[in-house]
Amino acid sequence: MKLITALLQILSSLYRLIINLRNLFFDIGLLKTFHSHIPVISVGNLSMGGTGKTPHVAYLVSQLVNENLAIVSRGYKRKSTGLIEGDYSQHTALEIGDEPMELLQLFHGPKFKMIVESSRKKAFQYLESHKSKTDLIILDDGYQHRYVHRNLNILLTDYNKPFFQDHTIPLGTLREGRKSANRADVILVTKCPNNITEKIQLDFRTQISNYSSAKTFFTTIEYKGLINSNNELQQIDNTKKYLLITGIAKPQPIYEYLAENKIHFAAKKYSDHHCFSKKEIQYIIKNSENCDAIITTEKDWMRLKETNLAESISIDVFRLSMRVRFINSEQEHIFNKITTSLLD
Repeated sequence: MKLITALLQILSSLYRLIINLRNLFFDIGLLKTFHSHIPVISVGNLSMGGTGKTPHVAYLVSQLVNENLAIVSRGYKRKSTGLIEGDYSQHTALEIGDEPMELLQLFHGPKFKMIVESSRKKAFQYLESHKSKTDLIILDDGYQHRYVHRNLNILLTDYNKPFFQDHTIPLGTLREGRKSANRADVILVTKCPNNITEKIQLDFRTQISNYSSAKTFFTTIEYKGLINSNNELQQIDNTKKYLLITGIAKPQPIYEYLAENKIHFAAKKYSDHHCFSKKEIQYIIKNSENCDAIITTEKDWMRLKETNLAESISIDVFRLSMRVRFINSEQEHIFNKITTSLLD
């Protein structure tokens, strides 16, 4: 075990050295950054995932819904190539990715664009030449993508595993070293408990200040209930038994929410962005026979709805409704003032 740990430490150090050199090349101008004339907010993380990025992007869009907004995403694990401007009536999660599809379902309309392109520079140039105006670009999962400039750099870190307690891969889950947090303008500590104290917040800010001078705020995930096939919200029923299907990085908060509300459930966990096979769908169908309904996340439903699951069972498939909430209104007010100032 000690030998394996030592090997992981060596590999982690080598990986961090390579990433630090890459960042140095950007800092001194050997690698060039494209500057768009459209203001850009980047939302990203240092870790491999599980910080609640998509609901935080959704929060941003909901606060700026009256503006002409565009989200630029690489469309992780999509089965297509090239630039796609998402169309809710035409595209699927396989074509643009599950997270872009989730956001497109929430916000599609004349003032919203979802651009999927692995080269963010090409996506920005496309928006600059677009026939309709874009007031603000939200760069999804953009913290490591330094080929494009951002006016506001938002870094997310999970309360349960903050970056200052983590290590670079493969020893830990960080894609960059802790010192890379110094590029952030704002740090959001996500998935906090509702009763987080001022002392704990101060402790977090003190730890973060060793790596970054960014303004730090605290958010939590609030579960609102279940959404049915008619997009109607209803309360979860603790007299029923559910089969919970997840393909996200960290489903533990959902388990805790259901347990706290004394919900009877069996859980089947798949890897993040999992593409469900026919065999796996058959497994879900069989295991749902003794349940009253299936619960899944909005992100997972973007992939599951493209299978034959819903038409093969007689029970409902519900999506768990969730939203981001700041720990207090003062933090939310300051954060929203920072983001809207880019439009002045």
